[in-house]
Amino acid sequence: MSIATAFEVKGWCPGVLTPMPSGDGLLVRIKPWCGAFTVAQAAGIADIAERLGNGHIDLTRRANLQIRGLREQTLGELRGALGRLHLLDTDAATEAARNVMVGPLGDDDVRSLANALTREIVADRRLAALPAKFGWLVDAGGPLSIVGERADVALFVLPRGVALRLRGEWLGIASREQAVKTAIGLALGDQPLLSAMGDLPTTGARHLGQISGFFGVAAPFGGLEAEQLRALAATPGASELRLSPWRALYLDAPPADVAGLIVDATDPLLRIEACPGGPACRSSSVDTRRDARRLAASGFKGTIHISGCAKGCARSAAADLTLVGESGRYGVVHNGTTRDPFEKTIEPNAL
Repeated sequence: MSIATAFEVKGWCPGVLTPMPSGDGLLVRIKPWCGAFTVAQAAGIADIAERLGNGHIDLTRRANLQIRGLREQTLGELRGALGRLHLLDTDAATEAARNVMVGPLGDDDVRSLANALTREIVADRRLAALPAKFGWLVDAGGPLSIVGERADVALFVLPRGVALRLRGEWLGIASREQAVKTAIGLALGDQPLLSAMGDLPTTGARHLGQISGFFGVAAPFGGLEAEQLRALAATPGASELRLSPWRALYLDAPPADVAGLIVDATDPLLRIEACPGGPACRSSSVDTRRDARRLAASGFKGTIHISGCAKGCARSAAADLTLVGESGRYGVVHNGTTRDPFEKTIEPNAL
């Protein structure tokens, strides 16, 4: 049975061990350990994407990377190469469960907690029974806080312990020594006794450029080319690339100018979310990213979501303007999502 036949099920996430067919070949998602790739891993991923794929890489909303344009015949070579980079999980269930986002500016306390949590997720086989998209988050606030992002269980490091959130509700504070065990229990349905919280954690902003010793660059619509990733990995003095859920990478050294990447937080492309669209995605009948660039130059001031189909993979939240591809045209929605009724339908050249 081919990969394309085996994985027609909707609602699951592609992995190295569970590739997903797309319009430009197979797609695999690579999850960093504790929210970061070493520069050696990043350079290796760039080489793999260029040699075995079509050179196109996606930055995802869950702070992962995706390699596009792969073929079934080279999946063994892909997995061997990722194994040598220490980026291959032991089995598909472990790969699916290891879904942990980490704040890009996380200090040693955050990284240590994220590491302990991830190891426990890998070790505890009960967690493999959780839904495939069950997500975890570890953060400690600051200017690039991701605490406002969606996660089933969130851990937020505070001076007096770790605050825990379950499906959007902050429950209280556990000691640092018990935080991982308590978080795992919450995921499995336990109701632990926690210390009362004071003020609720607040999210940060999406800065680019230099911030707190790191340097942020964004990829338009999350689309990164292998040569761009290789150039970032070659930044003198850099040791790692940290990922974010807003499709930006943060390095611990100033990168040289990389053509096509964004360093200006006011760039209008950053207000537009666009999936790969056609022909890269076989669910799409429109060229979303071509049309997104046209809209970026139009002077529209709000947020825009351009989706190749009704699934809305690039954005789940409402946007000021949402365009949904259908039979080569766009359904138009204001202040809504791809799931809302269309106000009208227009041709792409009418945007």
